[in-house]
Amino acid sequence: MTWIKSTVFILILAMLAIPTVQKVLKIIPTIGLEGYFVPSFRPEFTLVSFSTGAFQQQMTPHIERTTGFHNDFTRLFNQVDFTFFSIPHAARIIVGKNNYLQADSHIEAYLGTDFIGKKYIDDKVSRLKYLQDYFLEKKGVTLLVILAPGKGFYFPEHIPDRYLKLKKNITNNGYYVSQMKKAGINLIDFNQWLVNLKDTSRNILYPKTGIHWSCYGAWLCADSLTRYLEARLDRALPHLVLDSVVHEPVARRKDNDMDRVLNLMWTIPVPEMSYPVFHHEYRSSLPKPSALFISDSFYWYWHDNGIIKNTFSQEEMWYYDKEVYPLQLIRPTNTAQIGLDQAIGRQDVVILMQTNAGYGNIGYGFVDRAYEFYYPGKTPVKQIMKTFRSNAGMLDILKKKAIEQNLPLDAVVLTDAIYLYNNELKRISKNN
Repeated sequence: MTWIKSTVFILILAMLAIPTVQKVLKIIPTIGLEGYFVPSFRPEFTLVSFSTGAFQQQMTPHIERTTGFHNDFTRLFNQVDFTFFSIPHAARIIVGKNNYLQADSHIEAYLGTDFIGKKYIDDKVSRLKYLQDYFLEKKGVTLLVILAPGKGFYFPEHIPDRYLKLKKNITNNGYYVSQMKKAGINLIDFNQWLVNLKDTSRNILYPKTGIHWSCYGAWLCADSLTRYLEARLDRALPHLVLDSVVHEPVARRKDNDMDRVLNLMWTIPVPEMSYPVFHHEYRSSLPKPSALFISDSFYWYWHDNGIIKNTFSQEEMWYYDKEVYPLQLIRPTNTAQIGLDQAIGRQDVVILMQTNAGYGNIGYGFVDRAYEFYYPGKTPVKQIMKTFRSNAGMLDILKKKAIEQNLPLDAVVLTDAIYLYNNELKRISKNN
């Protein structure tokens, strides 16, 4: 029995030592984890930090993150929870029926539990209408709203039953569509269009394990946008010519972004995916139109696959009306740091693109910001700004914020005034 005990003891020691050996020597290659993680750096040792316990508290997560095979053990743990309990270890991801991955925000948008209120949306549509008319009459610029598809609307049959009992009669997306149509806003509703094509399309338009439209769905919508703009602008645009469609049994990276951040041992099986192979043809000698996109992440497929570059004369996008691309790739640039009028004036078309109707905030702040700039009359926001400037204490706070954020004081005053105005609108909307 002694040799058995000794053998077991040695095996246990070996098992305990293997992670340390792997950490130091990295004998077996491991795949890194995907997603966002709070950095866990090795803390600096001092007698004070050790005596107070701060060193130990900071050292524990660092040791856990850097242990040998940490990533592999994490994937194994995640796989067990996912396979047997449908538990996803990723923020805001919901495992739907048949393992269709959903985002909680997309479910809320479909259910209408995040409805922001009629008065709030009526206000934004009114401002949109003013901007659309002003841009066209004064600057010759077409303003267009695009509603990208939301996964909750496309796959309601895969939403877990525990959520469906919360469904409301009205959604931000639905109310925006009805009010924008009444107001005559230039609108492309890709959300409803893809839903209409769902049962007849031979190709997957929304991936099982992705948060955005599929690569094929994105290509199809880009082709539709091109044809829409040709008619609206009354000018030729480069056409997307489909050469072939490649069918694959697995989802490529862009169609698999939700699965990847789950960090599982094995990818989730998906239906056969379709990938367009295409090129552009432009038969006009005229310059291509210029366009500014104010968009969320649904823009990136069009950008990464050359659709923006080959359709328009430049690539210009304001991500959530905050980060300015492509300048952001050179140095951090906020939209508040560039001239709004000059940026609008050099465009042929300004496109506001968002999924789930921007969760109630069409344009992600652009509509309010542009309206306050171009509308010549009095507004509640301008009155709030005047109050800010007349209050020395408040102005000092805003000056400090402007310095901390490296933004012009006027931009910070405007942003805070809009914030207060919209909060009051939301309060009134919810009480009506």
